[in-house]
Amino acid sequence: RRNQYLKLADVAVFPSLYEPFGIVALEAMAAQVPVIVSDTGGLSEVVSHGMDGYKAPPARPDLLAYYIREILINPGLARDLSRQAWKKVLTVYDWQSIALGTLEVYREAIT
Repeated sequence: RRNQYLKLADVAVFPSLYEPFGIVALEAMAAQVPVIVSDTGGLSEVVSHGMDGYKAPPARPDLLAYYIREILINPGLARDLSRQAWKKVLTVYDWQSIALGTLEVYREAIT
């Protein structure tokens, strides 16, 4: 049900002070919703600023507001960010890619 609501959003904002992995951003990206995240922890690793979302330093609500406005007044920008994010989810964060990456880490650890 949460995913149904997420797909209705025009933008997803995650102003966390810390997120260990960034799964919340990936869920929004998978729902093809443009994302704005705090530039911290896993969120910072998941989003490429200006390519598939926006990042703002923690405790900078002025920048969060600026990026929210940019996305809301520029439907083409929102669409482009969402498309790039969706591509990233499909190619980088799909289970096969994650499994292959994990396998490679194990191979390096034992050699």
